Amino acid sequence: MNDAPHLPTFGVLIPNWNGEAFIERCLGSVQAALRRAGRAGPGGGPVEIVVTDDASADRSADLIAAGFPAVRLLRWRRNVGFGRAVNRGMRAMTADWVFLLNNDLALQVDFCRRLIATLDEVRAAGNAPRLFAIGAQTRDWESQSPNHAGQRAAWRGGLIRQEPFEAEAAAPTDFFQAGACLIDRRKFLALGGFAALYHPGYWEDYDLAWQAIRRGWISLYEPRAVAYHWGKGSMRRLLGDWGLSLVIRRNHLLFTWANLADRGLLARHLMGLGSLILRDPPRPGEAGWDRALWAALARLPRVLRLRRRRGGQPATVADRRILRLD
Repeated sequence: MNDAPHLPTFGVLIPNWNGEAFIERCLGSVQAALRRAGRAGPGGGPVEIVVTDDASADRSADLIAAGFPAVRLLRWRRNVGFGRAVNRGMRAMTADWVFLLNNDLALQVDFCRRLIATLDEVRAAGNAPRLFAIGAQTRDWESQSPNHAGQRAAWRGGLIRQEPFEAEAAAPTDFFQAGACLIDRRKFLALGGFAALYHPGYWEDYDLAWQAIRRGWISLYEPRAVAYHWGKGSMRRLLGDWGLSLVIRRNHLLFTWANLADRGLLARHLMGLGSLILRDPPRPGEAGWDRALWAALARLPRVLRLRRRRGGQPATVADRRILRLD
């Protein structure tokens, strides 16, 4: 009988849409980081690298096929959006843990090694069954200033918001950036993956993190794993600044409606929508909360279906506990 403990296997998943300007730099940095990590870290063996190309209209898929023969390229004929592209990729993989990365990242060479080392520490402490994801730090591509760190959930102005925090070592976090993380693939699929409600993108990672917390799972922020991020490159080209701000604010509202189970907090949110519109006017070139509200209301039937579907899932942590209101 073989009593040796199971060593986790690793994979890399990168959703790509029109990433011609940066996908080669991203994949080159991924390969370098994997070599520094010793291929797959403690599991040994080569790492499966999967790119799901979401019907790109540029040359990015051809560049991947020509320049990176070790990459498994899955091409969609029709654009399905970030969330569905990730979900399909996760279902096509077999790894226990997946580095989920945006196509506009460039990893520091020790990125993968740092995240694997943090996972090793969690496993050594016996907490791996509760661990959902380990998020990394991202920095602006040009200025190299931090643009995503750890984030705690907070209740402010009738909304669930993120309060960023920094740390020197791995620390518990409520939210993490799905475009720069190491995530438990089986738990990701058990939660249903990213919800199509947030198409074409943004807030689906926060939504999934919230659902993980409700199940009693934990996520960590590892500030020593660093990647440089172009930041909303593909989406900004698609939507423009106004459209991008509209989607982000609309999805913030959809996230709140889909996830708040506490009826008192939900009532306070709904009653405060008018004052939110008045006290937080948009900056020039951005969409306001009024337009975001109308856009969110158009998806209300989808919100209700998602809430009904999730109503049968086990939940062990209440909203007020997550938001530290107890």
